[in-house]
Amino acid sequence: MEVMKAVTLLKYDENQPALELREKEIPEPKDNEVLIRIHAAPINPSDLMFIRGLYGIKKKAPVSAGFEASGTVVSVGKDIKTLKPDMRVSCVAGHNDGSWAEYMLTTEENCLPLLDEITLDEGSSFFVNPMTAWAMVTKCQTEKHEAMIQTASASALGKMVVRLCQEKKIPLINVVRKKEQEDALKEIGAEYVLNSETPGFEKELFKISKKLNATYAIDAVAGDTAKKVLECMPYGGKLVCYGALSEQPFSVNAGMILFQNKKVEGYWLSSWIYSIGLEEFQKQAKEAQKHLKTIFQTKINKKFSFSQFEEGLEFYKKHMTEGKVVFTP
Repeated sequence: MEVMKAVTLLKYDENQPALELREKEIPEPKDNEVLIRIHAAPINPSDLMFIRGLYGIKKKAPVSAGFEASGTVVSVGKDIKTLKPDMRVSCVAGHNDGSWAEYMLTTEENCLPLLDEITLDEGSSFFVNPMTAWAMVTKCQTEKHEAMIQTASASALGKMVVRLCQEKKIPLINVVRKKEQEDALKEIGAEYVLNSETPGFEKELFKISKKLNATYAIDAVAGDTAKKVLECMPYGGKLVCYGALSEQPFSVNAGMILFQNKKVEGYWLSSWIYSIGLEEFQKQAKEAQKHLKTIFQTKINKKFSFSQFEEGLEFYKKHMTEGKVVFTP
């Protein structure tokens, strides 16, 4: 029996989830599954929410944690059509064990073959952030909004949105909460950067969003920040929530919906893939992958082995906007 190491969630808990490095048998793929040898698996905000039991899905514990990774296909089930052993892929976990392990089972639609010029390090963070940025900015275009707003703009995903909007010539208002985040965005060419902690923030946001007609906003914070952004948007504004970093709810004034035609909706990568279909998703992903070294470049800040998972998680929590923290076998 061949075994592997896996960072295993024993118990969901909002404050102190129970995690342990365990050995388990390397699984065999079923007919519709693929076995991946993991090269690198990043930590994302969704992973922290998941292990605390606050994410949109819960798997039966004990279960390996982690959603995203890159790796090499080891073996495939008989129903797999597009993947073969030794192919390098970016991948996400299915309904079983996750990516913080030496091997992971997943499905064909959860794998994106990597172009020859893309390294496995670069591919490890391709699925979640770049494809989310790609989907939400594309949505802004297809719905014909003239400009957009984003919160949590200094995050890795936020910087991707900045560069993608520059490429597509979409005016973008960036909301941050620290002076150093303002500076970091201006360094990469962001034109409109507003600090939500400064006096006059709402007045300035209202003025600029009206001037640009920014009727589309993407929000990863929720709470008071999302509320202020929606209130300051012009008539017909739409707020798309894709995260809840503040872990706070926000109220919506009924008058804004009734008389200003404003809307709030959610975005989840899995739902978006399902809505456009696997073939269209893979087509868009192939196009997006061409920008992995430029628009979607992801700096790896630090690597930790799976046996250092506790240290890695603590480091990530303190340095979330300074580049990716990844686990490697």
